[in-house]
Amino acid sequence: MAVWAGVSLSPLAAFGADPAEAAPAAKPPSLLDEAFNKWMNDQGRWAYTESQRVTGFNQQPKGETLLRVDPSQTYPEQFKPFKVEGQEPTEKQVQQYRGRGEWLARRRKQAEDDAREHSADEIKLNLNGQVVMPDLKHATVLTEDEKSVTYEVPLHKSEKDGGQVFDKFQLSVRVNKQRRDFERATIRQRTSMRVQLVIKVTETELEFEFTSVDPRFPSTITKETQHATIGVLFVKRVVSAEVTRTDLKHVTPYDERFGVKFGPIRTIQF
Repeated sequence: MAVWAGVSLSPLAAFGADPAEAAPAAKPPSLLDEAFNKWMNDQGRWAYTESQRVTGFNQQPKGETLLRVDPSQTYPEQFKPFKVEGQEPTEKQVQQYRGRGEWLARRRKQAEDDAREHSADEIKLNLNGQVVMPDLKHATVLTEDEKSVTYEVPLHKSEKDGGQVFDKFQLSVRVNKQRRDFERATIRQRTSMRVQLVIKVTETELEFEFTSVDPRFPSTITKETQHATIGVLFVKRVVSAEVTRTDLKHVTPYDERFGVKFGPIRTIQF
């Protein structure tokens, strides 16, 4: 895009064209932009019970992991496991979950520091170890009906990695027209990727279902499914995971106990 812009605009500059007549900068579709910002600003404001089930890492499927997540509690109390892979949590596992709240608090603090140096639209996704940014300004409509619009959102590498289009994954999101917030998001891998020297990921698909739990607040993720085909030392494995969230309650984060609000986490892990 930078090369194209340089070639296209240089003749206008040579003839003294008025800069005010230049083409306006691209803007995100208003419906998509509003839904995205509402969701990001509402992150970390839901308490819920989370169920996780994973299969494919070995011959026996792992049992259910069940925990309560509540960002209104003190950091060590924000993640309380009831079961870990079908078993009562050990004391070591309980301590690991207690440390997760403190680790996430440090991430939010870092996000706040980063926000002072970067514009608010520089949201990042971590896909199989590759950090990329969604380009809302160049989103296109895939489908549309009376109730919703589905957009395809291009992905780009970070500026330090060249800023090129990252087309190994496709990101699509469906937005409800009336509520103006998300209904579903899908991330599909288009080409194989080597994550580590001995690990190759040939297929990945992630589905996120959003639910309007309370009409006073934006919709939030209530179900996540993941499917991936992974090769480890020439051994093929199909890994699946399902995460559901129930008993949702909108809360005030513990971060805001003194009236101070951190910015949203800017790197979303997948």
